[in-house]
Amino acid sequence: MSINIGSQLISKLGSPNSRIPLAAKDIFNTAGYTYFSYDAGGSIEGKDRLVDEVGTGIIWLFGIPAYKKLIDSTIYKLFKISPEIDFRVIKNNNYLKSAIENAPTEQIVKELKQAVKNSKTTKALAIIKFALSLLLTMMSYKALTTFKQKMTKKNIEKEFIENKQKNYRNQKISPLFEDIAEFNDKNSKEISFGSNGIISAAEDFMINPVKNMIILDAGISTSRIKSARTKGEFMEYGIKEGSFLFFVYGAGRIISKGINKLSEKLLKAPIDLDAKFLASQTSEELLKNKNLQKETKDFIIMLKEKTNEEIYDFILKNQDNIAVKAAKESGIIATIKDSSGKVKIDTRKYIDLNEIKKLTNDLKSYIYNSKNTNIDKYIKKIKNLKVASTILNVAACCIALGIIVPKIMYEYRKKHQDGKNDFHVKTQYEKELAKKYS
Repeated sequence: MSINIGSQLISKLGSPNSRIPLAAKDIFNTAGYTYFSYDAGGSIEGKDRLVDEVGTGIIWLFGIPAYKKLIDSTIYKLFKISPEIDFRVIKNNNYLKSAIENAPTEQIVKELKQAVKNSKTTKALAIIKFALSLLLTMMSYKALTTFKQKMTKKNIEKEFIENKQKNYRNQKISPLFEDIAEFNDKNSKEISFGSNGIISAAEDFMINPVKNMIILDAGISTSRIKSARTKGEFMEYGIKEGSFLFFVYGAGRIISKGINKLSEKLLKAPIDLDAKFLASQTSEELLKNKNLQKETKDFIIMLKEKTNEEIYDFILKNQDNIAVKAAKESGIIATIKDSSGKVKIDTRKYIDLNEIKKLTNDLKSYIYNSKNTNIDKYIKKIKNLKVASTILNVAACCIALGIIVPKIMYEYRKKHQDGKNDFHVKTQYEKELAKKYS
């Protein structure tokens, strides 16, 4: 099996379960909003936005995974339960039996049996791991928001005092600032901060890293909007957070679905399969070997006729089946090397049969559209289209987040505030300072 680095990257960029495309979109989003803020509101707003966007991006991308690893090495270790066990595997006795019988290593057998022996603890730990990592990440974000707002407030006050002192020297008025230089931030009226949103978790969102981030993002968006310091900032956060959620999580799927349909209908080139599979030897063998095509057809029939337990058992016992190999190469089925170095299914991990069924439908279309064509040219065309469509998809979302939406906010500020260069937080706080030192 030959899978190059480029195909792995394209696979990650095109996967709805990968954080890499989310990171790419966030980088463009951060750059666009930071530039907009520096241009519109000057250095104070620019610094406020830079700390907010970069800090939030780091917490958003790495917060939950980092806290989960911390919990794995502490709480899980304390209870002697493997954090690699997906609790959904031990919920179904038939699944579990097959997982133990077909485990690739003795260590995994021991881990599964230990988890079964303490099934309630295993499930409780999974819930605790998700909830605690989410809570700690939100607390980290709250700490960042508090730091950022206090930093900005301090910078506004510093500039205000410097301007006042400069005006005093230029106008030669009586001293007013002997005490102001000693001004303590604790004595000022605090701009209110909103509380974090309370997020309820569902079982389906506990394991998937991207779904974890959707919940985290909902919490961050809620917190940002509620902690807005002015009406103008509230509206800008509304525009920003709404567009971010759409272009990071929703638009990519919509664009991908549309491109895939157009590609298959107009070019007879289905490109919904994973890039890693398309780059593997298996994808070529499937199109050139009639027996493998029949094997795929039989697998599809089995999916319709057998129970989920029977399908799961078949997958674990027939790991060289062409459809199972495609699922492993696509990342749908997790793998691990056994004692002999052979790649086997990691039976600690849950297998989503809905994804298996979608994969087989894609394989069916892949085979059907290859009829009466030059196989090598057909594969090359699909690979090229897969790369182009994935890059186009991510690029479209990045452009929207980094250029179009910041421009919309720019125009909103020009229309609804005192010109595009009005940093409303600064303007409001300067009014408070003017009253204090009048």
